[in-house]
Amino acid sequence: MGNPFYDDVDDTFRGVRVRVHTDEHIYEGWCGRWHYNEHGVLVYDAERDDGEQVGALTVSNPETVERLPPTDPIEEVRVTDIAPSPYTERSMDDADHEKFVKLTRDRGHLLTYPTVRRVADDKQCDHNRAYEVVAGHRRFETARRADLDTIAVRVADLDAWEAVKRFVDDHVAIQGGDERHMYGQEEIDGMLAQLRDDWADDRLREMGVLAPYLEEKLASTRREGIRQGYLTDGRGSE
Repeated sequence: MGNPFYDDVDDTFRGVRVRVHTDEHIYEGWCGRWHYNEHGVLVYDAERDDGEQVGALTVSNPETVERLPPTDPIEEVRVTDIAPSPYTERSMDDADHEKFVKLTRDRGHLLTYPTVRRVADDKQCDHNRAYEVVAGHRRFETARRADLDTIAVRVADLDAWEAVKRFVDDHVAIQGGDERHMYGQEEIDGMLAQLRDDWADDRLREMGVLAPYLEEKLASTRREGIRQGYLTDGRGSE
């Protein structure tokens, strides 16, 4: 039988955002669980006070642990209840990902939380899952391939269009911006084709980063129409 005090503290802190103070640093992240025998607390997605993103770590002998104001809730969700975003194009068949899958299978859980949104009542979805991935597609696919039954996820309050804007921001670099970890041209082409199936071009133009790609697609379509003879070139000739 567990210690009722420890159980209550776990229930109070697990899945909430915390600030953990030590004699050297302050960390902010999501509380995983307390390790009472080791006098430590597990923190996911942790950021140190010097700006360093340190991911998941166990902070030993913390001086204080603060609960921060709630943001998106963390929930335990069955993997089979989650669908990937319809716009994801990134290949996950590389050796590094296979290694990540094996480590996750051995560990039995992910180290950080994917972000999902509830879609059970979203008529635009073409699946019957209750959630859809917003961010963390690689982590979700890792959990699926590692045969995890459930994972902890951050549940964001987003509608379909807000999720699209978040996806584009996360995957398409602005002109002159940092292109590391962003989609390449082939991936953007695949993503844009699916976006245009679901949304009007005028709506997609609201996202300035997509405008050059849309204009290129429209110009290409027009050139092909002229070549095929079912559009004119605007000068009275075919």
